[in-house]
Amino acid sequence: MGSRIIRKILDFTLITAKTAQSFGATSWKYLKVEAVPPFTVSLFGGPIGKKMETIAGKFTNGFINTVAGRIKEIDAEAEREKQQILAALKAHETKLKAEAMAREAARIKEIARKAAEAVKAAKELADKQKAELAAAKPKEDPKAKAKGKAKAKGKKKAKAGRSKKQPPKRKGKSK
Repeated sequence: MGSRIIRKILDFTLITAKTAQSFGATSWKYLKVEAVPPFTVSLFGGPIGKKMETIAGKFTNGFINTVAGRIKEIDAEAEREKQQILAALKAHETKLKAEAMAREAARIKEIARKAAEAVKAAKELADKQKAELAAAKPKEDPKAKAKGKAKAKGKKKAKAGRSKKQPPKRKGKSK
């Protein structure tokens, strides 16, 4: 806020200095012709007068340039501060985005971990049920199994082709 006040004061000073410079130049020209004593006209109109004009011009121009330079410095500093604030905001925004992405990654990782636990639990349950099913299944007697194989060897194999009970196939139109 202090730089704003200084900036306004310097603006006012600059305008005043430019106005005074133009007023001073006009007044000097009038004084050289009208207000100079008669025997000193050659002094003010000659090389000494030119030197005084140059010194006064350098002084006023230097003062005006100093004030204008200070105004530019204040403006540049305000712009730098503005850029720093924008950079800080952008850095903060980037940081917030990174934190949000990290939270999202952690959330997805937690979901994947819970899914893996659920799959593991389901697999353990399936293994347990298979074991219970295998334990509940009646065991076959090896002697009964041997008798079943013996009966199967004794049977004759059926002839290939049609059996006597099946009627012959007709060629032609079907109903």
